[in-house]
This record gives sequence, structure tokens and C-alpha cells, in this order.
Amino acid sequence: MNLKPNSENINQRTNTIIAVIVFIGTLFIYYLTTSRTLAFWDCGEYITCNSIFGVPHPPGNPFYIILGRFFNLIGRIFHLHDALVSNLLSSLFSAFAVMFTYLITVKFITMFLHSKKDAYFAYLGGFIAAFYIAFSYSFWNNAIEAEVLAGLAFVINLIIWMTMVWVQKSENLSHQNLLLLIIYIFFLGFGIHQTSLQIAPAVLFIVVYPLLKNNIKTSGFWYRALAYTFGIIIIYLIFNGIGKSVHLPALSKYMFALAFALILYYHLRKEVPGIAWILALTLILIGLTPHIFLLIRSKFRPFIDEGNPQNWSAFTYYIFRRQYGATSMFVRRASFLYQMKDQFLTYFSWQFFHPETIVTWLKIPANAVQALANLIVTFLGLGGVYYQFKKNKHSFAYLFSFFFMASIAMVFVMNLSDKEVRTREYFFVTAYNLWAIWMGIGSIALLDIFRKKAKVLIPVVLIIILGLPVINFAANYYIHDRSKQLIPLDYGQNIVNGLEKNAIVFTNGDNDTFPVWYVQAVQDPFEKEHLYQATDVFPTEKTKQGIAKGMKFKDSECKGIRKDVSVANLSLLNTPWYIFQLRDREGIEFNIPDKHIELCQDDPRSALYPRQLDRNYTIKIQGIRPEDNFTVTYKKGDVLYTKDLAVLEIIKDNYGKRPIYFAVTVSSTSGFDYHLRNEGMVDRVVSKIGKNQYNIKRLTTNIDSVYLYRGIFDKKIYKDENMKRLLNNYGAAFMRASQYFRSENDYGKSIKYMEKAIKFIDDKKRFYPSISQLNVEAAFNLIEKNAIDEAFAYLDNAIYYNRTDQSLIKYIFQAGKVANAPDKAVELLKKLQNYQDDKRIPKYIEVLEKEKISQQKDKEK
Repeated sequence: MNLKPNSENINQRTNTIIAVIVFIGTLFIYYLTTSRTLAFWDCGEYITCNSIFGVPHPPGNPFYIILGRFFNLIGRIFHLHDALVSNLLSSLFSAFAVMFTYLITVKFITMFLHSKKDAYFAYLGGFIAAFYIAFSYSFWNNAIEAEVLAGLAFVINLIIWMTMVWVQKSENLSHQNLLLLIIYIFFLGFGIHQTSLQIAPAVLFIVVYPLLKNNIKTSGFWYRALAYTFGIIIIYLIFNGIGKSVHLPALSKYMFALAFALILYYHLRKEVPGIAWILALTLILIGLTPHIFLLIRSKFRPFIDEGNPQNWSAFTYYIFRRQYGATSMFVRRASFLYQMKDQFLTYFSWQFFHPETIVTWLKIPANAVQALANLIVTFLGLGGVYYQFKKNKHSFAYLFSFFFMASIAMVFVMNLSDKEVRTREYFFVTAYNLWAIWMGIGSIALLDIFRKKAKVLIPVVLIIILGLPVINFAANYYIHDRSKQLIPLDYGQNIVNGLEKNAIVFTNGDNDTFPVWYVQAVQDPFEKEHLYQATDVFPTEKTKQGIAKGMKFKDSECKGIRKDVSVANLSLLNTPWYIFQLRDREGIEFNIPDKHIELCQDDPRSALYPRQLDRNYTIKIQGIRPEDNFTVTYKKGDVLYTKDLAVLEIIKDNYGKRPIYFAVTVSSTSGFDYHLRNEGMVDRVVSKIGKNQYNIKRLTTNIDSVYLYRGIFDKKIYKDENMKRLLNNYGAAFMRASQYFRSENDYGKSIKYMEKAIKFIDDKKRFYPSISQLNVEAAFNLIEKNAIDEAFAYLDNAIYYNRTDQSLIKYIFQAGKVANAPDKAVELLKKLQNYQDDKRIPKYIEVLEKEKISQQKDKEK
């Protein structure tokens, strides 16, 4: 039984050619489908940071940003815009990762090939595995937008391949230079994504186990391994408590790593020379050096400088992600069963043979397609597991160790909660990648079985095992084609383009903040700018100076549109550095002493310290003109967080001097709910108190003329659930216009805007009864004006939207009598009779027919 991959069983030239074909072919498909601009979530932030050399959210991904900036500079030489270059960097990373999936699979399969004549098994298995993962759901997503996860996939697959190369070449822990290179890549990859270390224990197992097994009796090895495991866990728990008490939550991780390193050193000190340990430590430090970029760049306070890690204290706080709170593997945020079943396995079911697409082909129930897809993936994967185990247990042990760390161990360590703000399937892409390798091995297992027992069926089996990855590719193509996707770009543009000059806008989260940052900072060839001049504001000299300072700063960093707008993200307003950023870089007035800002979350004496009110408070908001003054009242028991206090201070200090808005995505407006006037995608802070206030002229101008809706109604462009949810905000804007005109009895405009509104809403049928009722109201309003033909046209429209509504029977009958138009009513009732089996319809028709006859007789007289 081979302990190592055996290159003698394959043709190296052929293997290299196939690997290159896999790389080029995959990269070509990624290029065809990659986004030409930004996508929602973190993509807009990463593109912007690559473009301006910014500091993204913790832990910063510094090596990725450095690479992104480097490729952007090269792209500019060829007049490629930064968004496309950043997205293509992900495509490049992913194509390399797919190529290494092929090479890794070949390595594993060569361990159980008998001769060179079976080499095609290795090529075929590797090709199928690569084809499956390249066009799986999450992997393909990561390959076509600017994200760190493509780089992570490349780093991990490169390390796995290098580990297997070391296994193939090593004798008694030789070729230590290759091991040192692996260590370096691990920690360089840490600067792309910190989970690059997820497979480190598997690499250590593969490298160290044979040596330890030779030096320790087999039974003694497992007892000692178990003792070491429990010992390290106890150390972790002890120092986890100590770390919390001394405000060093990462202390437990340091001690965990130190204990593990000491155990390794103790057992390997004779085999590994001292210089190798020193080189390993040196390479770890060199691999981590890209993090210095964060310290240096943050000193310059760029347009995006999240966490402001410009000193050692802020830097460590930032790198160890302390703003997200301390977590422990042993304090579960959800049950492990939930994390495995409802997260890991649920996300697994999304990866292959996208059922939503296949349903449109076969016209069979989605559940049946999902069950069949799961069956194929499970059958091929488990078949590969069994076949590899039977053929070569060492090959299986190597792959299983990687898979275990990327799946069960990863679920345990990540410890995701059951209240995540978005799906987190990307954390487990490595596991799905490794499963694709087993699917490739399972595919050749089928071929091997039929080769031995039913050769005549080999062509059929080949068609099936090659056809399935093609079906997977075809099923996933539509949902991954982002080449014409402009919806996220327009979403950011529409927010800022509807604002007045020098506005301040409060945003809520990633999907309304990052697109706005992007459109301000990145010069996109698809961008279009619109600017309203400011009204009802009277900037002071101090305000003008602040605005000028902010514009000078942004002009030096940003190349996009509407740089006059200052964005204040509510989540980030909980942090001192961000308040300083808005004050010092954006020119937003914030008249609270620095000490209060610095200690906002830590000192109850700070004006920004979170508090629960012990009595009612009324705050006066003072404008430049007396008529603009108003008050906001907070009730006893209300909780005001730092962000709420910061919002209050910004509005107090800038109201009347600059236009101030809340994006409609903001769920909590910090007490200003009844002082907001809607203008489309934003609500302006105004002195007038009231519910459902509209600036109808600005609202309709924005939704009719200013906002862009490119691709929204194009059925060839896929919209995921997140996108559909965000598009509802456009629908809501049209609904507001409809409500306003309804209150003004302008039913024509009200219906027009409601019909436009439902085009943006996925669940359109929910609004059909409302629009039907609106048509009824319009009809009776027109009957009063003696516009009979138009009135019955509206009633006909009411039937179109809600043909099963039985109340329409009575409305049409009444309209026929009131309008003295029985013939028109009869026509509509007969139409309604096609959809409703209601006994009243024939009776009403009979009554109306008699009236019709009576009218005819009267005419004859």
C-alpha cells in the first residue's frame, strides 16, 4: 500500500497540460460572469479599499488590500476600472484554486493506481472534482466579486497540494525547506483571511504522525495524544478566564498555540535542527508583516479607515476583532446540532445542482429536485470516501484529516449563532471543496466498477459522470452571471443622487453604506451624477469651513460622485474613532470634548455613555431661523446607546446648516420618527411634526427621473433574496406616492404609482386586493363626475387585479345603477362570472338586463 503519491503512475506532461486547461477554462468562464462593478455586502467596501488603499473592517485583510492595490495600479495602465480589476483578482485566485483542486485530486488517486495505463483515472477524477467545485454555488460567488474568500481558497488549496508534494518527497522529515515555505504561506494567507489556519492541524498530523508513531509505541501514542488534547483544552479554559479579567481576550489563543508549539518542540527537537525552528519563527513574522500596512496607512486617516488602528492599542484591538465581542468555542452560541444541521448541512445543500433552475427545466416539484440533487452529491461523495478507503487507507487518512478540520472542527471553532444577520456559508467552502474531491473519486469508482463487471455500459457511465458536472454548471450559470448587474451600483447612486448638496445622511448597515462609499470613492464608468441645490439651510462660517475641509480631503482620495455628501453609519457611530473621522475628515460639526468621545463606551461620565433614562427628557433642536426650532422627547425607561446620543448630537450641531437625512433602511431613527419627511430612498429631518410626511414634488421627481433601475426588470439578470428585499425599498417609495395622491383624491396618479410599486415587489399578489379596491374608489369618483366610460375601465381593472373578490359583484351592480349604465355593468358581471360561481351574479344581470330593456323602450318613446 503506497504511503505517498506516486508520480510514476501518470504522465507529468499530460497532467500539467490538463491542469493548465482547467485553469484557463475556469478563468474564462469567471471572466464572462464576473461583475463589472460592485455587488452587495462587503464587495463595495473591498473594491473601495483596493482603489484608495483604505483600511476595511476588522481584521483588515492587509495582504489582500496590498494585492488589490497593486493590481489596480496595473489595471489603470490598461485603462481598466478598479472595480473590474478587483473582481478579476478574485477570478484569478479562484481559477488557481480550481487548478490545485485538480492537482490535489490527482495526487490522492495516484496513491492507489497500479500502473501508468490507469493514469486516465487520475486525470478524469481530478477534472471532475475541479469542474464540480469551480461551478458550485458559494465557490462561484466568491470568484466573481471582490472578496477575500477567493484568495483564501487559493491559499488553502496551495498548502494542501504542497503538503502532498512534501509527503511524496520526504524521507524521515527531510525536505524541511518545503515545510518552512508552507508555514510562510499559512501566515501570509492569514493576511488575506484569518481562517487560513483552519487546516493547520491536519497538515501537522500528516507531517508529524509518521515520525511520532515510529518513536512512540502505537498504544502509547494515542494515550499521549489524548492527554495532550485535554491538557491544551484546560490551558485554553484557564487563560480564557484570565484573559477576560485583564482585558486580553486573545490570551487563551496565544497560550493554546504556545502549548502546542512546546509539545511539538519536545518531540521533534532531535529530528528538526534549531536553525529550522528559528527560521520557522522568522518566516511566521515575515508572513505577518503585511499587517504593518494597517498601522502606517491608518496614520494618514484615509477615506475608509475602519477601527483607525494607528497605534499599538488600537491595532491589537482591531486585529483581534474585539469590537465584535469575545467568544469561546466552549460557550456555544447555538447548539452544535443546530450549527451542523441548520447551517453547515443546509449550506451544503445549496452548493450543487441549483434546484430553482432545474425546476424551470423539468417542471417538477422543487422538493423532488432538491432530494435528487442531495442524493447525487451524497452518493458520489460517500462512494468516493468508501472507494478511497478501500483502495488506500493512507490516501483516505490524508484527505479525511483536511475535511474534518474544514467541517466538524470548523463548525465547532466558528461557533456561529442562530441569529446571524446573513448566511455564513462561505466559512465552509473548504469543506465543500474537499467533498468535491470525493465526488471526483466517487465518479471514477463507478467507472472502475463497470470496467470490471459490465464493460459494455462504460460509454453510458462516462456520459453520466461527465454529464452531471455539466448539468451542475448549467444550473448554476444563470444565478452567477453578474456581467450585466448594475443594481447594487444604482442602489448606492440613488441614495446620494436624491440628496441636496452637502447633505448628511445616516445609513444602517453594509448594503446601504458600502455602495454609497463606493460611488463616492471609485470612478465607475456606469455612474451618473445628479445634484439638488440645498434649500432651507443657512450654513455658518464654521460650517462652510468644515465642508470645504471635507471636500479637500475627499477630492484628494476619492474619484467618484457626490463627494459633498457625508455618510454617517449608525453601527460605526458606537465607536470613538468614527466620530473623530466624521468630525475631522467629513467636516461634520460635533461639539463634544474629545475626552467624552474617547471614553464614550467606558466612562459613565461621558456624554456619549449608553444610558437608560430615569425620567422624561425633552431636547430642543434649534435651527438658524426661529420657525425651524422643534423638540424631541424621550420617555422614562428609554435606552439611548452611544449611536443614538451621537445622532442626537450631530443633528443638534448641524440642523439648519446642512440638509440632514436618514436612509429608509434605518430601522431606528433615535427619536426623530415624527420629524421626518420622505423624499424617496431618504427621509429628511424637518421641524414639522407628523406621521407619513412627504415632499411629494421631490419624491416623485426622484422616483420618476433621478433614480436608475437598470437591470431590475430584466429577467435575464438574477436577483437573490437579499437583492429582492432591498428592491422593496423602491416599491415602498412608489407606494408612498400612491398613498399621497389617494389622500388628494387623484386616483389616476395613485393607481399609476401603485402599479409601478408592485413591479419592484417580489410578492406582488399581496397587493392585488389593495390596487383592486383603489380602482373601485376611482370608478365611483369618476361616476360622480359623469365620466362613465373611464369609470367602468377602472372597474374592469379592478377585476384584473382581484377577480375572485366577491365584493366586486356588488360594486359593479351599484355602479351600473348609479351611472345608469346597465349594459356596461352586465358586460363586467359576465366577465366576472368566468372566475366566480356566485348566485348573485345571474340575479344582478337579470335586474340590469330589465333596466337595459326599460331604457331602450324609453328611448323609443
